[in-house]
Amino acid sequence: MSSTYSFKRDLDELAQMSDKLREYILGDALYMPVSGGFFRGGGMPQLTTGAFLLRRRRLSLLRDALDAGAQARLDAIIAQHDEIQREWTLHYEKKIQQEVNSRLKMMVAFFRECSESPRDCAAAYPVEAMRRTIVQEIMLAMDEFDYEQREFLPKVQHCDAGLRRYLQPSAFIWVPQLEPIYPRAIFWWLYAGPEPG
Repeated sequence: MSSTYSFKRDLDELAQMSDKLREYILGDALYMPVSGGFFRGGGMPQLTTGAFLLRRRRLSLLRDALDAGAQARLDAIIAQHDEIQREWTLHYEKKIQQEVNSRLKMMVAFFRECSESPRDCAAAYPVEAMRRTIVQEIMLAMDEFDYEQREFLPKVQHCDAGLRRYLQPSAFIWVPQLEPIYPRAIFWWLYAGPEPG
């Protein structure tokens, strides 16, 4: 996460992801490049359902901070997403299930790194915090879309038990503008970090 938050960048990224969303949901790739390189001075995140859902919820909750044009753009993107999700619901559900499994599996390597090298653990934590946040965004969306979550709850709990072994409470680790979007009771790992080695 950058040291600053840009509404425009978030919305631009969401728009670019939206343009490819139907192709992504119907395709085989779990992580899909959206553009051919750099995007307005920084790397464009790959398209996943989780990456899309993270920006969709964040911008929806920050809507009042957007100007009228940006609000209209956001509304159009959300409407397009909602249509794709309803039309291709089985494909959509399968894709987010694959993503939850993939992201939780990747976190196992982080736990191994933390046990072997506390210094590397601290350096790698921002990526893992984002990974866990995206998993939570997917779980929230599964609830919203009435998708079955039972299979994933024990996996998420196991992951959280692993995280708690290495984290200590801290101030919110992302920019203050985003703190209201991520309440501590749900997104507790954004209020924690490994002790530096």
